[in-house]
Amino acid sequence: MRVAAFGEVLLRLATNKGLRISNSRELNINYGGAETNVLVGLGNFGIETRLISKISDDGFGDAIISYLKSNSVDTSFINQGEGRTPIYYLEVGSGNRNSKVIYDRKNSIFSDINEEDIDIVEALKGVDILHLTGITMAISEKTRALAYKILNYCRDNNILVSYDSNYRARMWSLEEASKVTNEILPYVNIYSAGILDAENILGLNNNKEDKAEKLKDYYDEIIKTYPNIKYIFSSFRGIKSASSNTLQCNFYTNNELHQSKIYDIDDIVDRVGGGDALTTGILYGILSNKDPMYISEFAAANSVLKHSIYGDGNLVKVDEVESLMKDGVGKIGR
Repeated sequence: MRVAAFGEVLLRLATNKGLRISNSRELNINYGGAETNVLVGLGNFGIETRLISKISDDGFGDAIISYLKSNSVDTSFINQGEGRTPIYYLEVGSGNRNSKVIYDRKNSIFSDINEEDIDIVEALKGVDILHLTGITMAISEKTRALAYKILNYCRDNNILVSYDSNYRARMWSLEEASKVTNEILPYVNIYSAGILDAENILGLNNNKEDKAEKLKDYYDEIIKTYPNIKYIFSSFRGIKSASSNTLQCNFYTNNELHQSKIYDIDDIVDRVGGGDALTTGILYGILSNKDPMYISEFAAANSVLKHSIYGDGNLVKVDEVESLMKDGVGKIGR
């Protein structure tokens, strides 16, 4: 079992909790990116992973390689060259103050990637699932063009495609996201999309009051339009404050919606990467041939655990996730 992803790796500079960027005198360094976070999570589950990307040939690039290798991600198909490492600044929220992100990723080295940088055939050899997000599609025309070449290869070679809409309003408009999403969905087999994605990007609408019923109707419509999609998933998140949320996973397959229990998440350490951890749990469950309810519960528990870990990546093992599923928060593991 092997999962590859095509995406950008960013340098993350974050404040300490309780500080704003305006009064911070130091920032904490981490590395991340939507596709990268999924691979790091799967690598910690013992799944073979591989990142297809382009990074700078300098100290930051070397640190990224080291970070990925330490989390069992194959870096053989990462091209290093001259260019700038993209950055995002995270002002960590607390209580009633939300977290904020400032991007500094324009003209990054990854935005200039092209087919000459990657051997697509070799990069996808032995791969079962290719993961991609709307963030990559929004970065540049070059990243989008190469993504379509990769998608065509996947379709021609029976490689499943996982796609997360991951809409970022600061990167592109809803109109652009809608156009690209409708172009990409014929290639997709595993789709991450919630109610807002269905309504704002796909233009769907219904009058259901119950959230679960509304979501299932949307998923039914998506499957009718794109029968190639076998799995759709999302989460319901309740926000009490920046430090306290609830979370539930929705996993749809074979025209049935399976929902996990609702978790209370208190004293959130880091919410960034929580959605990627949900994706990680879904992909692990599919690759492991688990039943739909297990997949829903596992993905939810995995995302919940991510909220307790600082940084973008979810550094937990399968037995830790299954322990939370089975026993909840309890005794110290000895």
